[in-house]
Amino acid sequence: MVKPSELAPVSSGLIVAEIAEEAGFPSGVINVVTHAPGAAGSVADAVFDSPHVRCINLIGGVKTARVLAERAGGTLKRSVLELGGYNPMLVLDDVDMDYAVRSATFGSFFHQGQICMNTRKIIIHRSLYEEFLDKFIARTRTLPSGDPQDPKTIVGPLITPAAVAQVHERVQEALARGAVLRTGGTYTGQVYAPTILTNVPYEATMSNEETFGPVVIVEPVDSDAEAVRVANRVSYGLTSSILTGNPYRGFEMAPKIQAGIVNVNSPTVNDEIHAPMGGVRDSGWGRTGPDSLADFSDVIWINSRSTPRQYPF
Repeated sequence: MVKPSELAPVSSGLIVAEIAEEAGFPSGVINVVTHAPGAAGSVADAVFDSPHVRCINLIGGVKTARVLAERAGGTLKRSVLELGGYNPMLVLDDVDMDYAVRSATFGSFFHQGQICMNTRKIIIHRSLYEEFLDKFIARTRTLPSGDPQDPKTIVGPLITPAAVAQVHERVQEALARGAVLRTGGTYTGQVYAPTILTNVPYEATMSNEETFGPVVIVEPVDSDAEAVRVANRVSYGLTSSILTGNPYRGFEMAPKIQAGIVNVNSPTVNDEIHAPMGGVRDSGWGRTGPDSLADFSDVIWINSRSTPRQYPF
């Protein structure tokens, strides 16, 4: 059964069912259940109470996941949780600057920052900080925004007015705490301008929680070790990125990042159908993709002997 978000029931649910039907899936293999905003309770109750549902896969937020895990535990249902992510991008001091700027722009602003894998913080060596920031700001200001039906548009509208309000509230809170606005920070309708902030204190909500919009923080560090500490200071660990001119340096650093995915010389937004997708800590547990087949099936050991077994008594 697929229960899409009530904010996007067609694109994340009904179209999936239509594609499966056209692909030849037997009737009843995929069932899509939609509901009105605020009416998920009865659907959730039916899922938790049904003895036929043995595994629940949530892609959502930590608050919902805690409730789900508690209820799933009551009936010993398996659960796979792919939750939010803070997704740091570490830019080392031997990187190709132009590539770093392009990667940062894509990772931060693709789909208006409304992907769980979007880059939320860019952690860069101090020796490159000013040059990177100047080029990153300049490139960000060239991104076409507006009508999502225009093929040239890069930054379209956020999903709801409430989403715009939350993004703007967090930007304003960060500024009130001493952050510096480098570009953006405004909106027209539901289109929020791509926004870059620096000097954001760790007390700001944006420094600790995923802000689901086109907003990114840039923070300078003095060493690789400090970059790792800054990347790991939040409780999330979904995806991350290390940009370096030496891939071996990136591979040596990768296991130190507390994340389910570490992309060396790729942006944080990087998903492939064959790869295990999932995070650690508050970003959930379990993996979607081929690895999740084990969660939705049971391993049964069937054995047989061709001769009588000998017993010790």
